[in-house]
Amino acid sequence: MSPLGAISVVPMTLTAPALWLTGLERGLLLAGLSVALGGLAGRGLARQYLARQDTPALPAPPPEPWALRGSLAGLVASAALLVTALAGPGAAASLARPPVAGLGSRATAVIAAAELACFALAAILLRFRLSTWSVLPLLGVVLAEGIRAHPEGMIPAAGALLTYCHLLPAVLWAGMLVYTARAVIAWRASAQSVRSMLRLYGTAAAWLFAVVVVTGAASALLLVPAGSLLTTSYGRFLIAKAALVAVVAALALASRAGLRRPAEPGAGLPLAVRLEIGALAAVLAVTGILTVLTPPAKPVFSAAARPAASPPARRADQPGRSAGQISRAACGSCLRDGRFRTPRPARSGRAAAARGRPGS
Repeated sequence: MSPLGAISVVPMTLTAPALWLTGLERGLLLAGLSVALGGLAGRGLARQYLARQDTPALPAPPPEPWALRGSLAGLVASAALLVTALAGPGAAASLARPPVAGLGSRATAVIAAAELACFALAAILLRFRLSTWSVLPLLGVVLAEGIRAHPEGMIPAAGALLTYCHLLPAVLWAGMLVYTARAVIAWRASAQSVRSMLRLYGTAAAWLFAVVVVTGAASALLLVPAGSLLTTSYGRFLIAKAALVAVVAALALASRAGLRRPAEPGAGLPLAVRLEIGALAAVLAVTGILTVLTPPAKPVFSAAARPAASPPARRADQPGRSAGQISRAACGSCLRDGRFRTPRPARSGRAAAARGRPGS
């Protein structure tokens, strides 16, 4: 029985509207987190570029990151997740598979409430221009997602750590790309600044991409057996995500190759960068769907997480029982009508006959 008692958990199919709705909400949450946290990291790249000695005069100041907008988008997404989970607790329990240790079927609602509080605090801090402090609640969202994610249900603690090492570089990668694109548009009159900013982002993105690929491959090996890649919905969506990530990598290489050619002032955002942003948005959307699909692998420590079920009670007079089992079964018959009764020893046929004679 689930912790909520009355909630029945049934498998969720791809035709269920609740699956697509929750997946869309999770995708929006990840997009808002990327724009907010990655935008702040992108501004750090711009400041690093401005600190160089050979930086020319910029035609415009660095753009402000869309951290507040991203936090508000994440706030709306987490609020929608909370409402969806409270409105359909059965569907939320079905989508929280494998269950999070200690939360069970309540995981979707509890974690959505925690993420709602983190996004709200980040938005308040950003509204008062305390962007440095806003990083902490945004990292709290990453922490909550690591607890909710599938690897944590497979291997407690280690699964969450694997998710942190995968999710944090991914949102930084996507958000920094959006900020870099905005900086390129703002500085399009200076070809040297555009090329330098794209190179700086490309170097950081290469390291982030390497971490994302390694941790993503480790998560895939943990969640999907090789024989289930093409036979399960989770496996097919995972293949689609991997294909989109490969497209993003190819577009990034094309963008870096384009930096070798001299750019004209006012050229604007390269086509490869625009396509890369669209492909990353598709990756986040597919990732949102993956979060609500049940992976085909079995939890590694599922037996340790559940209390051992007691064996079914058997009658004491069944053959093949040990003396200890028979005595425990006999003790159960001592309680009748709410009173304790001492069992009497069995009498032989002669003793019973002698007791029934008069005068005995």
